[in-house]
Amino acid sequence: MKDLAIIILNYNSFEDTSREVNALLSQNCPVKSIYIVDNNSGDKDKIAEFGLQKNINFIVSDTNGGYAYGNNLAIKEAIKDGKKYFLLLNPDIDIDIATIETLYKDLQKKSDIGVVGPRICYRNDKNKIYSDGGLLHPEKGFMGEHVHFNINKSDAQSQPYNYQIDYVDGSVFMFRKELLDEVGFMNEKFFMYYEESEWCLRVLKKTKWKLAVNTTVSAFNIYSEKGSFYEYYMTRNRFWLCRLYNGNIKYVKKERWKLARKAFKRRDFSLAKAYTKGIIDGIYSKL
Repeated sequence: MKDLAIIILNYNSFEDTSREVNALLSQNCPVKSIYIVDNNSGDKDKIAEFGLQKNINFIVSDTNGGYAYGNNLAIKEAIKDGKKYFLLLNPDIDIDIATIETLYKDLQKKSDIGVVGPRICYRNDKNKIYSDGGLLHPEKGFMGEHVHFNINKSDAQSQPYNYQIDYVDGSVFMFRKELLDEVGFMNEKFFMYYEESEWCLRVLKKTKWKLAVNTTVSAFNIYSEKGSFYEYYMTRNRFWLCRLYNGNIKYVKKERWKLARKAFKRRDFSLAKAYTKGIIDGIYSKL
């Protein structure tokens, strides 16, 4: 896997990032396959020292430009190093080398797959599925849906490869360099959320490559509570996706105004403001 770059984006997540890197190195992951990019976080000096100690590739961004911006920086650096395959990993993901090797072999052996990911389950309940890939519903303002969300593995009716998806979850996301040549990099304007979905839509609409989730292997995440920051970007970026791909703006507008009013009534003004600003920016800001 010398031509594979494993990219981990760090933003104030030293504990998770260092844990993930140490876990990979303990399984004989090649040191120079790992790229940490720090998005100008408060613990950048700490993570830089860690990267130096481990002799891994370390990139410092002078600004926090979001998920796509940070990952694009690392991808471009990895291309200079001759990498042809790229695995984007969130710091809170648990994944073993055997799973990474399986995904890598999928891209090697299945010439029609452009993007592949594993089944994602919960770290605190490894038999419960979080996602077997994602669906997008343009008629509902690009509402997202995780396939087999919160279903036990034993109850999920699935094939070894799930091709019936609109995106691979961005927390564990492997793809080949040819896609960058055909559709370009992820859209950095999105900042956070829906950027991998928009990129996957580009792949599906503009190329012949397929997306797939290999359900025979798993990675594990931690569910975290979502707040105003999350809801702002999820709201704004759904509008952006509607504007880019002819989604139902009226649907998402009605849904998000309803959520804003509910938040206001229970005096959660921060959340109400996030929804409201997301609606306004989503409709009127320049793409």
